[in-house]
Amino acid sequence: MNVLLAEAKVPYDITFALDDINADFADTDVALVLGANDIVNPGAQSDPHSPIAGMPVLEVWKATHTICMKRSLNVGYAGVENPLFVNDNNIMFLGDAKTSLLKIISLIDEPSAHFSSPASSLFMGNGDSIRTDVESQKNKRKTHQRVKSVDPFLARISELQSNAFLKVGVIKEIADENEARVAMTPDIAKRLLKSGIQVVLETNAGIGGGFLDGAYAEVGCKILNSAQEVFDSAGVVIKVREPVIHPVGLKHEIDMMKVGSTMITFVGPQTEKGKILMDKAKEAGVNLLAVDAIPRVSRAQSVDTLSSQSKIAGYRAVIEAAYIYQRFMNGEVTSAGSFSACKVLVVGAGVAGLAAISTASNMGAVVRAFDTRLECREQVESLGGVFLVPKFDEDDDEEGDLEGTGYSRVMSEEYYLKEMELFREQAKECQIIITTAAIPGRPAPKLIMKDAVDNMAPGSVIVDLAASTGGNCQLTKPGSIWTYDQRVTIVAYDSLPSRMAWQASSMYANNMANLLDLLCKEHKFVIDLEDPVIRGMTVVLDGAITWPPPASVTQTKATPTQSSSQKEVKKEDWVIVQTNKAPSVFSKRLFDLSTVGELCTIICFACFFVIVSIFAPISFVNQLLYFILAGFLGYYLIWAVEPALFSPLMSTSNSLSGVVILGGILMASEPSGSPTNVLACSSIAVSTINVVGGFAMSYRMLLMFKK
Repeated sequence: MNVLLAEAKVPYDITFALDDINADFADTDVALVLGANDIVNPGAQSDPHSPIAGMPVLEVWKATHTICMKRSLNVGYAGVENPLFVNDNNIMFLGDAKTSLLKIISLIDEPSAHFSSPASSLFMGNGDSIRTDVESQKNKRKTHQRVKSVDPFLARISELQSNAFLKVGVIKEIADENEARVAMTPDIAKRLLKSGIQVVLETNAGIGGGFLDGAYAEVGCKILNSAQEVFDSAGVVIKVREPVIHPVGLKHEIDMMKVGSTMITFVGPQTEKGKILMDKAKEAGVNLLAVDAIPRVSRAQSVDTLSSQSKIAGYRAVIEAAYIYQRFMNGEVTSAGSFSACKVLVVGAGVAGLAAISTASNMGAVVRAFDTRLECREQVESLGGVFLVPKFDEDDDEEGDLEGTGYSRVMSEEYYLKEMELFREQAKECQIIITTAAIPGRPAPKLIMKDAVDNMAPGSVIVDLAASTGGNCQLTKPGSIWTYDQRVTIVAYDSLPSRMAWQASSMYANNMANLLDLLCKEHKFVIDLEDPVIRGMTVVLDGAITWPPPASVTQTKATPTQSSSQKEVKKEDWVIVQTNKAPSVFSKRLFDLSTVGELCTIICFACFFVIVSIFAPISFVNQLLYFILAGFLGYYLIWAVEPALFSPLMSTSNSLSGVVILGGILMASEPSGSPTNVLACSSIAVSTINVVGGFAMSYRMLLMFKK
């Protein structure tokens, strides 16, 4: 979408996020929908059995009128009918949206040039009256521009506060003296108050991110003097960092909460610290929801705080590295000399890794990336990176996904050794290395060893995003930045998102607002364990520890079952999967030339051709040769081509279909109803469909590149 906006030269300052614009549709006179379908489907909210139920959508149907411009009434990507199209307040405008929209814009911008003729009056009424109306509307807009508009929300604050059904508390983060993030921002607090949720805030809680108490007070937040007052006042408390002992009163933050209240924060339930927090919450009678345990499923993307914070960490990692590197990221050729582009290696292609790849690539660096999950390859390459794969003597069947959860898992010892060899070679060429590899509930794997760091050139930089769990670099010192051997700077800050506190707080607050939308049903806060997203993140409920959730909740894709021929052996925390495959007789090589299977295939074909040449008529042999040649041509032209490149070849395949049509016309001259005549007519019909469809597809693809 960013690429499309850039190509269309749409400035970012006039674009709005879905959550920012939805509240305005109720006060909108006309909502113009250009081609959208699933994203404006009211069934996502009204039909719980719909395939897109729960998907965030634009609530355009709340506008007084909607106009949908589409080429047809076909269903969207999800294959779901859209009830918006038949709403009483909707008008369907079928045709080319771009042409129609340009005409509307021209009519608005220059009414006198279009409404003066009788023809235009037939289209939209009397030309003189329309011209007068448009001019009067312009004068009104000029008048409004001179008068500062007042947000009607300000007049409703007292009413909304009195009608609030839930108070959400936000306190100042104290887990780290360098922590500057806050769990709620004024803009999101305003949105929550409109939905019946009031935010109570500890004074100066948002000052680290540039959010002053006055900004919160203006949108109806209640400012309290201490964290204890917030805990006493709120039924739900949201935090960024894990709860710790508060310096005022020396009480643990969980113990400061009311019995039966709920805390939503990072917990780390798979770690020892997380287990201690769960036990403490159980004893205190506090419900605990871990935002770092949200299942990695599509429906939970809007509440996935790990993804939003990891994206910031990946972006900031490149900025930190570029600042320390102090050379051009992109290649430069100047009168003062030529400078080659910086080479960046990103280890781990998760959310943080992809953000780092995108940022470094946009800055002009040559980016290489590695991940144990081979399915990440397309994502890396789409962002401009080169995906690295260790070389093996034999095929390796291991997958890098941890039981279908979307996280990396520990690989075999052989794979680990190949990784080390790959990183040592890349360290000789790359000036910046960014590591993001992490495994839930385990120390971060050591991937960049001392010998690899020794291979790096002076002035190089390593940014270790896994420092909080020990780091991916053997020389990492968590929470610090230091220079190894006066050559390589190793950055290992505990929380890079906190160094972009405004952005991180804004994204986290948005996640929290979306999560509260899931938790609040019919103006009541409910922890619904039937909801897979809520079940996955609920670790303590009603005095009982509910972690871990069922495997069906955390699984994001089908996990392959392990066959009986596989056995798992643990050795020094590395999982070695040994697959015992019985070698096939046909796979054995003869004289190092070919396998038994290949030799048998050649013999069978030779016998077939000998039999044909002896017993078949000459005409059949000629046709068989033509068929074989056509098969080779079709295979290399169509079948052997990458699927991504197939559509542009439609025009080429049309020529082959044209030949088939010509042959069919010649053969159709046979007696009507004969097998030859029927087959000829069928080939003409099928080939014609291919030709027409091929040209249509090619034409549509060419239109995509026209501006």
